[in-house]
Amino acid sequence: MTSEEFVKNFYLEKQNILKSSFDNQTEYRSLVSNKIEELNLNEIETEKFKKIISYLLDDTFYTILLGLDGSASIGDSQKSLKIYDKEDNLISEGGDLEGYAYEYFHENKLETENSKCDFIAKIHLKKENEGGRKNYVKSDYRCQLVFNFDDYKTSALQIYIGTNYAFPGDIVNAEIDILSQAYFHAKLKAGMGFKLYENLQIIGTGKIMKIVNEKLIKV
Repeated sequence: MTSEEFVKNFYLEKQNILKSSFDNQTEYRSLVSNKIEELNLNEIETEKFKKIISYLLDDTFYTILLGLDGSASIGDSQKSLKIYDKEDNLISEGGDLEGYAYEYFHENKLETENSKCDFIAKIHLKKENEGGRKNYVKSDYRCQLVFNFDDYKTSALQIYIGTNYAFPGDIVNAEIDILSQAYFHAKLKAGMGFKLYENLQIIGTGKIMKIVNEKLIKV
C-alpha cells in the first residue's frame, strides 16, 4: 500500500460513515441513522445537518492523518511516526501523508479526478445580510461569473461536490463549466479569483483550485 492509498482509504471510510448515517434504505441501519431519523428533519434540514457531520468527519480524519505524519499533535504529543503494513512494508516514514490528505479532504480529489468540467473552484456564497441570496440553490445552478482580472461576464454552471444544496453563507467546492471557453483560452490559472452575479447583484465569490480544461490554462 502506498502513502496515497493509505490516505484514500481514510477518505473512503469517512464517506462510508457519512452514507450509513443518513441512508434510510439499508436493512442493517446504524444507531446514528436511527437517531437522525428520530429528529424528523425535512429534506433541507437533513442536508444542513449532513454538511455539519461531513465537516466534522473531514476535520477529524484530516487531523488524525496529520498527527500520524508528525504535522499536527494527537492529544498532547506531536511526533513523526513510521507506518508499516502487516507484511512489514513501509507505508509512510513521516511527511508523506499531509499533501495527499489535503487533496482528498479539502480538494475532493476522489470526486474530481475524472471530471470533465472546465475547472474546480472553492465558492463562498454571501449571506442575505451581506447582499447575497435569500434562499439556497441546488446543484446544476447557473449564474454569471466575472474573473477579477477582467470585466467580461460569462455564464457558469456549478455542480456542487459532496452536496446537492448550497445555502447563503456556505463555502462549497464545485465543478464549473463556463460558456465562453474561447474567450478565456490560455487565460486562467489556479488561485485566480472571481465573482458570481445574478443580474447586477454579487451573490458570491470564488477561487480556482484546479483547471481541468487544459485549453484554458494560462501559458
